[in-house]
Amino acid sequence: MDRVTPWLQFRPAAGNQRLRLFCLPHAGGGATTYHSWTAELPAFVQLCPVLLPGRETRLSEALYTQIDPLLGALDRELRPWLDIPYAVFGHSMGALLAFAWVRILQREGASMPVWLFLSGRRAPDTPGDTNLLHALPDGEFVKELTRRYNGIPQEVSENEALMEVFLPILRADIAVVESYRFQEDEPLDCPITVFSGIDDASVSWDKLLAWKRHTSQRFAMQVLPGGHFYPQRPLLQTISATLAELRSQSGSWFE
Repeated sequence: MDRVTPWLQFRPAAGNQRLRLFCLPHAGGGATTYHSWTAELPAFVQLCPVLLPGRETRLSEALYTQIDPLLGALDRELRPWLDIPYAVFGHSMGALLAFAWVRILQREGASMPVWLFLSGRRAPDTPGDTNLLHALPDGEFVKELTRRYNGIPQEVSENEALMEVFLPILRADIAVVESYRFQEDEPLDCPITVFSGIDDASVSWDKLLAWKRHTSQRFAMQVLPGGHFYPQRPLLQTISATLAELRSQSGSWFE
């Protein structure tokens, strides 16, 4: 395929990969979050980190603050790349975007992912905190985010210049999440694996298990050591093993 898109950073850019793994970022995150994953994944997997507007090399572009326009743009840009088998991963906000995007694909009869990996996010039909964050003053906003997720790196939080850049991105992403409204639909026709850190205060056991009703296929859940941003190696081991097993069972599908 000749076309390129600023929404995707393929790693490696080209090769003999037989499956694409699209990775959607957490609030405030970018594509670089996933760049190190290439070394941990099987050689047949092409890593496809998604870079949303308004951050990293797209810093000059307008940020999205509503989920529906973001999903529409995401779908337009990624749909052409579903020409080979693919899986989708998302953490926190990324998990919500991943689920909502795959719902669009199923509703419109597009090819479905071979697996959906969701991390650090409650099921979309379970109740969340009713106190909206995105409109809070900066001090309260940062304090509440730290309480829930402990996700702002110290080197950023202690640097006023970096915080001036980072806070609008984070605030816009939280607004995206808070604009989501769940609507009933058919369960997804793809397996789902859910991950969470055992010390993640933002999501409870029952709200993780509630993801099970959103798939008509296999469901698995793995709780890992750590908080909302738990160490990634055990996660990557599970993703790699799952995709390798799937390839071995699928035979010529990946050839």
